[in-house]
Amino acid sequence: MKITLIMAFLVISGYVSSPAYVPNFDNFHTPVLEPGQSGKFNFTIENRYVNPMYNVTLNIGIYMWATEDDNKPINKVASHPVIEESKSADCTLHLGTLTPHVNKTVVFHIKTYSSTPDGVYFVRFSLFFLYNSTEYKMWSRGFFSNEVWDNATKNHTLNLTYLSEAIHEPVDGIVPDSSFSVKSDLTWILYVLIGITVIVGILAVYTYLKEEAISNPVDEKYYELKGKYRTLERKLKEKKKKI
Repeated sequence: MKITLIMAFLVISGYVSSPAYVPNFDNFHTPVLEPGQSGKFNFTIENRYVNPMYNVTLNIGIYMWATEDDNKPINKVASHPVIEESKSADCTLHLGTLTPHVNKTVVFHIKTYSSTPDGVYFVRFSLFFLYNSTEYKMWSRGFFSNEVWDNATKNHTLNLTYLSEAIHEPVDGIVPDSSFSVKSDLTWILYVLIGITVIVGILAVYTYLKEEAISNPVDEKYYELKGKYRTLERKLKEKKKKI
């Protein structure tokens, strides 16, 4: 009887941890923000098991900043974005009960500052819940170093025991990471380039007209005013002599 119960537990554990049944994170809508803006981050979680998931807790964390040339842990980034609901880089949401094969919408908000650096900000998740009276904990890639992850995924397998030992917490499954972006408004650069192009074009046309000795309205007006000034100057000199 004891062996039967152990085998049943192993079967259930394997079922819960199977990538085919791990809760599905989908329909991501992630913001692209200018520094100083706030925006909505949302996605859905689907319970793919046959029974309800109870006491579902989702932990969210902005954990890494990266550009093409650099990357840093979020605590090394000045004026980094925060999650508005918690006013920090980490947030916990209590989702209650997830019934089988129903999408639960998750919504939170990202806040940036005027001095927030441009780049991609990576977001990790951990999901804790009760299933058939047993607690399970699932984590995303962002909780594991590259070395740990590489060792745990050798030979195209996923060693959950090794991952559990690495973070000193049960790892019963893997859920996805996500990200959002911060980009400064580059519209003003476009306007400057357009302005420079227009000015260069005007100067090019003006130079061409001068070189080809072609009359143009600007030159005509200039010479008209110059002639009037010379006439006025001559009349003033003549009056001065008479005095």
